[in-house]
Amino acid sequence: MVVRFSGVAAQAAGVIVLVALAGVAVAAPVNTALPGGWSWSPMTGGTYDTGLIGTPRGGASGQTTPPFTDTSFGVMNEAGTPWFTGGDQSAQQYVQRQVFGNFGTAGASGRFFNPGYGGTTSGNNFPQAGAERRGVSLNHWSNPNPDAGGVASFGQVVWVPTSARLAVGTGYGADEMLLRIIGGNGGQRSQFFVDGTITANAATTAFGGLSNTSSIRVNAVVAANNAGGGSYDTAWGFGASNNADVTVNRVGAIDAVSVNGVFVQDPGQGVDPNSVGYSFTQDFNVLSALVQTGGSFNVSWDAIAEINNLVRDTTGNGAADARAQMGPGFEGNARLIVEWSAFRAVPTPGAAGLLMLGALAATRRRR
Repeated sequence: MVVRFSGVAAQAAGVIVLVALAGVAVAAPVNTALPGGWSWSPMTGGTYDTGLIGTPRGGASGQTTPPFTDTSFGVMNEAGTPWFTGGDQSAQQYVQRQVFGNFGTAGASGRFFNPGYGGTTSGNNFPQAGAERRGVSLNHWSNPNPDAGGVASFGQVVWVPTSARLAVGTGYGADEMLLRIIGGNGGQRSQFFVDGTITANAATTAFGGLSNTSSIRVNAVVAANNAGGGSYDTAWGFGASNNADVTVNRVGAIDAVSVNGVFVQDPGQGVDPNSVGYSFTQDFNVLSALVQTGGSFNVSWDAIAEINNLVRDTTGNGAADARAQMGPGFEGNARLIVEWSAFRAVPTPGAAGLLMLGALAATRRRR
């Protein structure tokens, strides 16, 4: 599952101390004191920007060199492991749920296989729910001229942060949303209700602790021809096309995307057909808790995908079994941006003139 980001963002205004200089309101140092009659002269400021740091991605089967583009669960570019090998028992490539029985998935080797985890054994269906965690590390701002207190010396320069935001992006979803129709009386149709959710949580302990949570719920009613003595795959995700064998109906479906518990929109297709996906960026105002002494901090994402329910409609005459699946994926990115203004401590013109006159008068008295 490959996910992309969109530009949904929200930012709160920061509180800064202002002084009026030349008719323009600008930030000024508040901790470093000025000698009597001195003032802060504004200078050109600047920006500290970590750049956008994203979570790792995986590669195609057998791929050992970048670029890596796959964000699927269990597909990480781990050292010596360009593709999932079964060594990471927390990595679930698929989630699956079956009405009756266990159709099973390859359990020996290959690109897609179930080595046994999540209550399953090797070769069984994948578990009904899967989870994965990924993260990034960013550097705090190291202010070389902080507003650290004391009394300013002549010409001392102080950098004052005027805004600071941490932008946290989250993109997640699922593709390969297949419904395998298994058996049933030939010439008849069976109808199934499929319900799934994908949630993603982003968090950091930096800046006093920040977090958000979002979720996609997607479901469908699928009417499909029975498979007789065999089986076949059909689609239940967005972008799936109806055909003579299958009808996907979303009328009355409880599809929803929510962020921090608030509905934001109906879900839609992800990058590929027969998928679902959503991405957004939230800006956190971190000015009041800004670290100016350097060091690093982490932002982590936890994602959970689950087939909540798969039910066969018993009112019809179809008697097929079915297995629903989706291939979840997610990624995150983060960026810290700090804007600062610079000030130089200088005597005011009047104070400078008095100092000079005083020095001249003293010199004359010595004569």
